[in-house]
Amino acid sequence: MPNARHKRRHSARLRRLALPFAGVGAAAGAAVGATTLTAAPAPTAAIASLSPAPFDVGELREDAAAGPDRGDNGAPSPLAGSVGTPSATPAPTPSAPVTAAPAPAPTAVAPVPTPTPTPAGFPPVAGCDATIPDDDIGNGELGSDHLCGIGSGQQLRPDAAASFVALDAFYRAETGEGLIECVTDSYRSYEAQVDVADRKPGLAAEPGTSQHGWGLAVDVGCGANSFGGELYAWLDDNAGDFGWDNPDWARPSGSTPEPWHWEFAPES
Repeated sequence: MPNARHKRRHSARLRRLALPFAGVGAAAGAAVGATTLTAAPAPTAAIASLSPAPFDVGELREDAAAGPDRGDNGAPSPLAGSVGTPSATPAPTPSAPVTAAPAPAPTAVAPVPTPTPTPAGFPPVAGCDATIPDDDIGNGELGSDHLCGIGSGQQLRPDAAASFVALDAFYRAETGEGLIECVTDSYRSYEAQVDVADRKPGLAAEPGTSQHGWGLAVDVGCGANSFGGELYAWLDDNAGDFGWDNPDWARPSGSTPEPWHWEFAPES
């Protein structure tokens, strides 16, 4: 078996040759490795280590933030660690507008009634149906059929009574007082006129001629018995609108001055 022997020899030879080379390689590798490790220089730091700061930066920042040279009116400095924009000074709250008190409304004044006579005269006295006497009725002879009561026990002819009641209402509206209450005399019968003439000779009209006997005259007190009285002045200004007048003979320059005597002039 030549071939088998030949193979064994070659194998042994190869083993003998390979071992020296393996030792040489290992030794060479070990030498290279040793050379590399021992030949590398010691590592040198690329950047030198930082030296400690010779001062406290934080403290300087705080001093700068609180220093007198700041121009931000004392607002926190960003250097002092503040965050965001310093808050602005709040605007003053506007005051509520002052509303002026409304002016008081003027007090309404009731208009004073103005007399408005008509051809038929003033409204008749309520509850009175008397008529104007005929020509056959004499002075001082009027009865209940020809007289109307105006209050306070006084009587006048129907047209004169209606007019005087209207005058009284006008006076009340202006003054708040009554005029009828100031009447001291009105219609006089013939007998009553005789009595007055006897008591006041030369002052009272002759019986049968006085306007009192026709129910067309009144005598007024309450200050109207003086030409300088307030009521006389009021009557002189207003009574004419109602048909009443202080006749010429009774005025200051008349034959027998009587400021209290007022007569009604009928329309017909």
